[in-house]
Amino acid sequence: MPYRVEKFSSTLKHCLADILLNESDNPHFKSISISDVIVSSDLKKAKIFVYSSRLKSDDLTAKLTAARGFIKKSLAKKMHLKYMPELYFVKNDTCEKQDEKESC
Repeated sequence: MPYRVEKFSSTLKHCLADILLNESDNPHFKSISISDVIVSSDLKKAKIFVYSSRLKSDDLTAKLTAARGFIKKSLAKKMHLKYMPELYFVKNDTCEKQDEKESC
């Protein structure tokens, strides 16, 4: 991965976590973990892998998708971007599998 894309991905992950934790009014967003952010080479698409032990994965992605406008607006201000990538929220299955193994 080119350095520019890697740096953008890291910054996006950090800013997104800050928005969900501090700027969002939704209490469910405070329990979300962002495991990875993959950005396309043209910086137009970002796939964000998320996990929450409190919410079911379908509810989690639905709530984040519903709040996508607020999140994009906040990210654009925080990162000072002219063009904001399209955000796609994806559940992280590996965290769920680890939780199942630990509870056994």
